[in-house]
Amino acid sequence: MKCLVTGAVGFIGDALVKRLVKEGYEVIGLIHKAKPKNYENSEYVEGDITEIDSIKPFVKNADFIFHCAATVKDYGPKEIFYKVNLEGTKNLVKASEEFGIKKFIFLSHIRHKSEKSVGYYSETKALAEQYLLEKFKQNGFPVIIIRPGNVYGPGATTWVLRPLKSIQKNRISLVDHGNGIFLHTYIDNLLDAIITALKEPKALGETIDITDGDNNTTWCEYLNTIAKMAGKSDIKKNMSKKNALFIGKLMILLNRVFRIDPWITPMAALVLANQNKVSIEKARSLLGYEPKVDFHEGIKQVENWLRKENYIS
Repeated sequence: MKCLVTGAVGFIGDALVKRLVKEGYEVIGLIHKAKPKNYENSEYVEGDITEIDSIKPFVKNADFIFHCAATVKDYGPKEIFYKVNLEGTKNLVKASEEFGIKKFIFLSHIRHKSEKSVGYYSETKALAEQYLLEKFKQNGFPVIIIRPGNVYGPGATTWVLRPLKSIQKNRISLVDHGNGIFLHTYIDNLLDAIITALKEPKALGETIDITDGDNNTTWCEYLNTIAKMAGKSDIKKNMSKKNALFIGKLMILLNRVFRIDPWITPMAALVLANQNKVSIEKARSLLGYEPKVDFHEGIKQVENWLRKENYIS
C-alpha cells in the first residue's frame, strides 16, 4: 500500500514517514520548500497543496493520505492560513475523491476554549475539520481526524527547541505561575495512534483526541525541567493570563507595523494558561490506544537528544 504524507519535513510528518516505512508501507513524502535530511527508503516529491494540479499526480498513485502540512504559527497574515490550511485541504480532498483514496487522515490539534478567536491557525483548522466531516456525512468521504495535544520529543521545534532557546536567552515568563496544564503528547505515542487509526474501520468519520493521558503535568513543571537541562535556575518571571493576552495582542500589532517578532502571542497565552483537561477514553475504546511513553521517559529521551545535538552541554 502506498501512502502520501504532506508536510513530510515537519516534525510530525518526518517522524510519520519513518514510522510508515518501518511498518512496511511504500511512502511518498510531499514537500514544498524545505528539503528532507534523509531520503533513505522513501520517495520525496515537490508540490504545493494550494495548486491542485501540482498534487494530482501524487494523489493519483496513493492509497492513503496523511495530511500533516499546514501553516503552523500563532500569528501572520490571515490569507496565508486560509489558503494553506483550508483551501489546501479542500484541494487534497477534491483530488482524493477523483482518484478514490481509501483513507484520509487529517492532523488537526486540540483547541483551547476561548470566548473569542485568537489565532487564524485554530480558526482555519476548525473550518477544515468542519468541511471534512461534512464531506463524510454527504458522501462517506473516508476521513479520520486526529487531534494531538502539545506534541514533543526528539526533534521537536515548537515545544522543545523554541522554549529552550527562550530560556537560554532569559526571555521567558510563566503565565499564572505556570499552573496551566501541559497536554504533553510524546511523538511515538501519537504515531501509534495514527497507525492504529489507519487500520481501524470504526475510526472513519471520527474525531479523536490524542495525548499521553496525563492532565496533571503543569507548564511550570515542564518549562523548569527544560531550564534545568539548560543549566538554568527555575523561571521566576510571571504574568497573569489577562496581562499575557494584552501583551500578546500588543506584540501582534507591533509585528504588523514594525515586523518585530513577538515573544508572546494571545494563542501562546491561552496554551500556557490552559485549564482544560482532555480525555483519551475515546481513543482507548475505539483504537485500543494506550500511551507507551510516559512523561518521565519522554523527558529523558528529549534530554538525550538535546545533548547529542549539542543544544545543551
